[in-house]
Amino acid sequence: MDSSAKILAKRYARAYMGLDGKVFGAALEKASHEKLDGLRRVFEAARPHLRTLTHPVVNSAVRIEALRRILGEKHAGSAAAFTELLVLRGRFSLLEEIMQECLRLHDDFCGLLRADVFSRFPLSEGELKRIEALLAKASGQKAAARNIITERVIGGFEIKIGDTVIDATVRGRLEALKAGLAVR
Repeated sequence: MDSSAKILAKRYARAYMGLDGKVFGAALEKASHEKLDGLRRVFEAARPHLRTLTHPVVNSAVRIEALRRILGEKHAGSAAAFTELLVLRGRFSLLEEIMQECLRLHDDFCGLLRADVFSRFPLSEGELKRIEALLAKASGQKAAARNIITERVIGGFEIKIGDTVIDATVRGRLEALKAGLAVR
């Protein structure tokens, strides 16, 4: 995705979430979470029809009607209206990027730090809670960790927070040891 599309997705996300200049509170956190959930449900319902909803040859009125039929009565509200706007403006293809940005805005507003923990084998609930507690202590924010199983990690784990990677894998430790020995 080019930089102008990313900027546009960020602008749409900020407009949809409406959190700019607001002070954190339980009611706003709940409303923000409901907006995210509504957008996720609409996206899941519309995803199989992405080609129709983004095709440049299809008239925007036809795309709007198709979206309304796809969503039906159960998907009314701000998320449906927002996606109609995206379809009307020919920006529906940005929805996934907009959703990621909405999640980031929600997390920033709520003071939540999301981390992906990569490991070879599933971590226990206690291990994830301990990692969350360490991340919360280090960052001063609430932390939520998600365990992702991958074969590229031989032993230990790797934590990814945004663009930052904390390498606590066996491979990472061996490479650090090798680099330390090469310096001497």
